Amino acid sequence: MEPVERDGQLAVFREFLADAVAGRGRILLVSGAVGSGKTEFLTRCAELSHDAGARVLTATAGWAERELDMALMEQLFHSTELPAPMAARAWELALAEVPGSRAGATIRQSDARLIQETCAVLLTAARDRPLVLVLDDLQFADPASLATLLYLQRRIRSVRLLLLLAEVANHRPEHPVLHDEIGRAPGFRHLRLDPLSRAGVAELLARGLGPLAGARLAESCHALSGGNPLLVHGLAEDHLTARASPNAELVPGAAYGRAVLRCVRRGDGQASRLAQGLAVLDELATPDRLARLLGLTAEDVSSALWSMTDAGLLTDGRFRHPAAGAAVVGDLPQQPLSALRAAAARLLHADGAGAAEVARFLTGTPTATEGTDQAWAFPVLRAAALEALARNDPRHAVECLELAGAGRADDRDSAAVTAQLVAVQRLVEPAGAARHLPALRHAFDAGLLDDAEAGVLLRALVWQGNTDEAATVLAGLPVGPSQATRDWLSYAAPALLSDTHGPGALAAVVGDEPDAEAIGVAERVLQSCRIGETPLEDVLSSVLALNHADRGDRAGYWCDELLAEAVATGATTVWQAVLSDAAASVALWRGDFPATRRLARAALDLMPPASWGVAIGSPLAHLLTATTRLGRFDEAERLAREGLSPPVLRTTFGLRFLTARGELHLSAGRLRAALGDFLAVGERAAKWDVDLPVLLPWRQQAARVYARLDRRAEAAELVAEQLRLPGGRRTRGVPLRVLASVAEPSARLPLLTEAVDLMRERGEWYELALAFADLSRTYQTLGRPDQATVAARRARQLAQRCSVPDPGEDAARPDESSVLSAAERRVANLAALGHTNREISRMLHVTVSTVEQHLTRTYRKLNINRRADLPLVTAPGAVP
Repeated sequence: MEPVERDGQLAVFREFLADAVAGRGRILLVSGAVGSGKTEFLTRCAELSHDAGARVLTATAGWAERELDMALMEQLFHSTELPAPMAARAWELALAEVPGSRAGATIRQSDARLIQETCAVLLTAARDRPLVLVLDDLQFADPASLATLLYLQRRIRSVRLLLLLAEVANHRPEHPVLHDEIGRAPGFRHLRLDPLSRAGVAELLARGLGPLAGARLAESCHALSGGNPLLVHGLAEDHLTARASPNAELVPGAAYGRAVLRCVRRGDGQASRLAQGLAVLDELATPDRLARLLGLTAEDVSSALWSMTDAGLLTDGRFRHPAAGAAVVGDLPQQPLSALRAAAARLLHADGAGAAEVARFLTGTPTATEGTDQAWAFPVLRAAALEALARNDPRHAVECLELAGAGRADDRDSAAVTAQLVAVQRLVEPAGAARHLPALRHAFDAGLLDDAEAGVLLRALVWQGNTDEAATVLAGLPVGPSQATRDWLSYAAPALLSDTHGPGALAAVVGDEPDAEAIGVAERVLQSCRIGETPLEDVLSSVLALNHADRGDRAGYWCDELLAEAVATGATTVWQAVLSDAAASVALWRGDFPATRRLARAALDLMPPASWGVAIGSPLAHLLTATTRLGRFDEAERLAREGLSPPVLRTTFGLRFLTARGELHLSAGRLRAALGDFLAVGERAAKWDVDLPVLLPWRQQAARVYARLDRRAEAAELVAEQLRLPGGRRTRGVPLRVLASVAEPSARLPLLTEAVDLMRERGEWYELALAFADLSRTYQTLGRPDQATVAARRARQLAQRCSVPDPGEDAARPDESSVLSAAERRVANLAALGHTNREISRMLHVTVSTVEQHLTRTYRKLNINRRADLPLVTAPGAVP
């Protein structure tokens, strides 16, 4: 197949070939950029020569052989087309040393004899048959071979010989003497292989991709290749490999990268070095900067830039596509690449470039500063880390700080960098920050940290659950932590707070009347919050403080605002995860359980468990509560079985998870398991001085269990205790509902009416739905069916609002359990929990016969036939 857009050059070659066959020796010099198709053109010329009956000898010079005498000539004589005796003599001559020869220099008598004999072999071969010598990449030819060519070209005027020479075009010829000599010869012509036009690119693409694709992609392909056929072939191969759709555009890939490297390697050593410098400096490359970086002269740089532009690799001094630079960088071994990047960084620093630009060359390669004096780089890297944080790129900030920490710095600077690194690393991967904590703890013990840096250590230790070390750090702080941090510690490590640092830090917002100043602090923290800079713990504790202070609307507003900002700015998944969890807490307060479940699940999906640290108890508690109330019991059971690690259970988050698990047990009728969880929460909350009803309403939950077990006095006692505690009046609605469940029928109505009013005022829609269901049952018991129906309808509406099962669907009918006596209910409940008749008799201090009689009557009243069908039966009107 004919080379594309080379018809004119082939016509000249045919003319010169005919002249040579007729005994008129000719010289044809073909030049073109690297990858311009010279080899393909020479191959076609060799085919035409064979067709004309000529003997063809070929050779290609190489950069590595440019100092080996007669290396190019020696290749010619490997040809099988020479007669054996002639080839043997030529081989012998090629191996002879020609130590002093240089193209254009005076040839010594001894050297001239060798060159003369070598040329004589070739001239003799041309007597009986036309001879075509095809010599490629002449710019790399060794001096002795060039001297031989100069001798030969003067003696072919009446010989059947065609010299077909090819070289890479250069605005400064590599062998000017040779050019001058052959240029004066009467049978000489110079052919230039220009880059392909758009039409030529379309034709070349059509051969591999089809005419339609060739026409459609020609424009973009020409822009990416500059008309270089080698690059065009690479782009076409990438398109085929990708199996792109009919309308897909060209995307430079691996084949394009390989074509770029072939172009670079086929140039001289300076072109390869220049390509590496361009790839590393990228948009910061200038001719002067490249010369200083690579140790080249301005003329060398200018020449190499011209050659690479001519080859279609560059436009306006830059690679035509980033994939080209990436291929060059990817081809460099690690050590040379690191050295080049380090040299570029130092050069840019000397030129006054900004910290971010300089740091870009120091990071990304682990040995970029290895073995160098990094004193100049230390402040640059720290400044670059701050700039990276300002543009919300904490991962690059971590790279800068890790590199700064690995350099030579004094102890104080090293400690400051480690503290900054821990703070930033926790934005990217909290679990990864743990490996720096021993060094930061050592710096704290040595007195090298200021208060802010010690606060970083404290929060990181608590997040990881290292409460013993955190206690030591907290005790060593000269000034107590801020209120936002104290609130966080109340959640994450409540046992840490001593008398000095403020026990029960959350009491300010969860008391009977939330403290306006504490609420103001939470608002100010959120108002001044800067994504990626404000400590996450402070943001989370501020949202929770507003939530617990009955400012759920404000908490919701800030969650929506900050989460939207985090997503829009591409903040780290850590920020998005924590803010999603904070939003889940607000949705739970609102009774929007589908949103709670969605947000809590998103929080857990965004960040792995190891990075959550002890705070993982928060999204798990939200998720477990929501799935339980939505009636998704299989999912809730799976969550409950996963459990929490001991460090998490030593936090308020862990206690909230236990409360959520207890609610699941209660919903499933596992009353003893539920009671165990609620009482465990109470014991730890009292021990840690966070026994606050708004935060941990374990008493009202335990009272619900006692009500189900018909242990009315214990239920009433727990309710009374809760109402006496700080903040108890703010949670008065639910305890009143529980109290009504164990009260006499005549006393239930006022309790439930007050509970409904309180819950409506606080917006507790889920609990309000349950209260209306209880109110409906009470109205039914009191013989007021119309009011029972209205209350049941309201319970149903609220349940729909919360997307939970209707708690009052049977409320308008008499409670099924009301047909059982108190003794029958006690026996039925114990039997439903799996106790045998004999165990029940011992527990209730009655005979086995009495137990059997109670069960027989229970079966008849409830219309069931076996023990397995026994439900857990509450007292009439008892809370579910």
